[in-house]
Amino acid sequence: MADRWLKANCLLAGATAFWLTALSPVPAIAKGISYSLALVASVQLVTESRQLIRQDARRAALTAMNLELEQVEIGLHTQQQEQALNEIYGAAPTYPSEVKEELTTSLEHLYKEPSADRSGETSASTSVDKAFYLAMKSLVEVRGETYVIEQVLKMGGRRWEDGKRRLQQILQQGREEEWD
Repeated sequence: MADRWLKANCLLAGATAFWLTALSPVPAIAKGISYSLALVASVQLVTESRQLIRQDARRAALTAMNLELEQVEIGLHTQQQEQALNEIYGAAPTYPSEVKEELTTSLEHLYKEPSADRSGETSASTSVDKAFYLAMKSLVEVRGETYVIEQVLKMGGRRWEDGKRRLQQILQQGREEEWD
């Protein structure tokens, strides 16, 4: 590859040199020879350039095909893993109706029992607040406070202090609730 580029550059330099020699004040025979050699070098340069273009196009096509093959391979591997996981976890266990009723009854009894520990209970708003807290915390770690205040809370400029207080409230609530 490098030798083709070297050859093409040498032919270009030779054609230019011969052409400039033909334009300089030299005898007529030297001008004729210089023009002829410049023409031959130019024709050879065009031939080499075509081969270089073909090689570059081939290399680009092979690179694109290899990239596509890698992506297809990753996609197939991911699909195989998903299928394996679906086979393992996808099918929910089916119980006879008597067993299902008994399980439901015992779960209801455990839930309604006064001594049951309900620290894991979450309402919809609590789970949304927790998700919001975790997202804000991650964004602060990755992008910084400035990004969160300006781009997420939309409280930049004159409202910067309000935004900073709001962000601190969100982070404080998450620490108090131990959502980490």
